[in-house]
Amino acid sequence: MVTRPEMDLSRFPYLQGNYAPVLEESTFDEGEGGLRVEGKLPENITGAFMRNGPNVAWQPDHYVYPVDGDGMIHAVYFKDGRVHYRNRWVRTQWFKVEEQLKRACWGSHGKPFPVDEETIAAGGSPSPMKNPANTNVLLHGGKLFALFEAGFPHIMSPDLSSADEYNYDGLLTAGEGLTAHPKICGRTGELISNTQTFTPPYFTVQIFDKSGAHKRSIPIHGMHRRAMVHDMQICGDYIVGFFAPAFPDIEAAMKGKNPFVWEGDRATRIFVVHRDGGEPQWFEAPTFFSWHFCNGFQSGQKLYIDYVWMKSMPVSNDLGTGVESQMRNMHRLTLDLKSGAVTDEKVGATYCEFSRSDDRRCGQPYRYGFAAAATEAWGESPNHGYNGTIAYDMDTGKSTLWDYGAGANAGEPVHIPNPDSENEEDGYLMTYVNHPKEGRYLAILSAGNVGSGPIAKVYIPSRVPNGFHANWMNGLTLNG
Repeated sequence: MVTRPEMDLSRFPYLQGNYAPVLEESTFDEGEGGLRVEGKLPENITGAFMRNGPNVAWQPDHYVYPVDGDGMIHAVYFKDGRVHYRNRWVRTQWFKVEEQLKRACWGSHGKPFPVDEETIAAGGSPSPMKNPANTNVLLHGGKLFALFEAGFPHIMSPDLSSADEYNYDGLLTAGEGLTAHPKICGRTGELISNTQTFTPPYFTVQIFDKSGAHKRSIPIHGMHRRAMVHDMQICGDYIVGFFAPAFPDIEAAMKGKNPFVWEGDRATRIFVVHRDGGEPQWFEAPTFFSWHFCNGFQSGQKLYIDYVWMKSMPVSNDLGTGVESQMRNMHRLTLDLKSGAVTDEKVGATYCEFSRSDDRRCGQPYRYGFAAAATEAWGESPNHGYNGTIAYDMDTGKSTLWDYGAGANAGEPVHIPNPDSENEEDGYLMTYVNHPKEGRYLAILSAGNVGSGPIAKVYIPSRVPNGFHANWMNGLTLNG
């Protein structure tokens, strides 16, 4: 492994505490000096819980919101009631060049700068925008992907030792990015994704069949410019996306100004398009922003969309503004395809993010939603985090929260189906937790009894920093 010089991260709020990177790749099995299991692991699951996130490898020049830093995947593999852990950087071409030159060669997405000649001579891309493959990790069509929405996906080997760019056999061309937050339809196994460009139509839905073959492109006409659209949702026969007034501005970013423009006097527009194609239907709602959906479904001519609501886009290029820690709540939006009516109701008042549901129900009627939750006040902290896991009963509107304790950081909770049951509540939830006294562990909870806390904990000797999206790779083992 390359020796990495110590970094000065003191001026970057989102590189403090459990947002700070880890600089070593580790491998642990159960036993002395390795993983310690408390409680009883589910014995009927085989697969891997993986989470991606930004992990800076070299001294950064600029870092505001945690979207920069090379992707690092933290994985716990389950087989025959035993567990194995490893963390690995996503070894993109950008990562390899920086490792060769032993320094950061590209700027941040908030402050890009021209690429120098030494970097280009070493095989680096001349584009000032880097693809760190740091946002999501997903298994579809037999391929394990590391995803970043402003670039091509990377295919990872099951043991995370290799990463190769993948353009879906020429579907993706230079300058296009495939979203980092696709959805896999619980009914068909199709991957519902999108590409975005800076030229009309700006946004195109891309549908891949369950084997990973491209099936259909659906351009979304009606956008006047490219917007920050991180997520979208399947609702039965339809696909829904939010077109909030948050617009990237590359020229401003190159000058060190805010990389996004928030035009709060504009309404948030919502598109609905049939999965078979055709022109979108547009709706308008009072201005809001959202990173993530929980789930959605169709009932007759009405679509129901559960998502995490924010007042505005939580990104600024200035350090310590606090805008990124603004309130976020679970909401349910209802669209009437016949009348055009839009209603929006708050599901709960708890601060939450990274909402999920049982992926087998994706796009279909469901009952339980889950999210990372915060009950602590973050006003005195240089950043924000989540100290709990919350479960929402979407039928009753009630919620149940498990608090991991003061100072704890908990990540996105992922629903792992119980292979012996079709019931959502019979599954498990998994999330990484960093506790100031207990240490670092993978928490495993009962999806139907979150309020009782973890049924098992897998303690990890090395730290797992805060990160982004996680998924369960059903059936995946170290050998494939």
